[in-house]
Amino acid sequence: MQKYLWILLIGMVTLGGATSCKNKQKIAEQQAREAKARQAAQAKSELQALLNDSGKSIEEREQALNRIKAQNIDDPEVQALIRQLEAKIAAEKAARQEEARRRAEEEQRQREEEARRKAEVAKALTIQDYFRDIVGSGNTATANNRIQEALQLFASPDTPVLIVIGVFNGEKDYDRPTTISKYLNYLKDQKKAPHRIVNIKRNAAGKIEELELELQK
Repeated sequence: MQKYLWILLIGMVTLGGATSCKNKQKIAEQQAREAKARQAAQAKSELQALLNDSGKSIEEREQALNRIKAQNIDDPEVQALIRQLEAKIAAEKAARQEEARRRAEEEQRQREEEARRKAEVAKALTIQDYFRDIVGSGNTATANNRIQEALQLFASPDTPVLIVIGVFNGEKDYDRPTTISKYLNYLKDQKKAPHRIVNIKRNAAGKIEELELELQK
């Protein structure tokens, strides 16, 4: 009888130990599930904040995203938020690249425009030379010959000449419009060339179709 009691006691102890191990395993599994749930909840919160945050730079948000992705959280909502954030960052990168491209193109356009303006100024020196020659001519016949030569550079004798008299509120104000023919004869009569060339417009044939002047300083 005592032998059976010992066997029963050992069985109960063994069963109790097995039950205790199973309980511990269940607790450990429950704790792991809770830890994963907390991790997923934290990741969702961070991802949502990153999606809504426009204050952080692209690089800062991308770094935070990569940190979350490295956790390998197997949660559908987390994965969906990761894809949304990846798409947003990719779109912002593309927009930044496009802006950089447009800025580079605008800078190139400005350089080309400056080069064109300088080239026009270089051509304008020839016209300015005609102005000086007309003013410095010793007689009317010589002055008239120089006027006729100068007119060959223009689309017509009636090519408009605009003379800037001031700038008001960022806008240029001009004297009464005249023509190149009248202006060249004005130089001949006045025996002085008070203006300098600031802008030239040419037609497709390279002839001047508008001349802008201002008083020399």
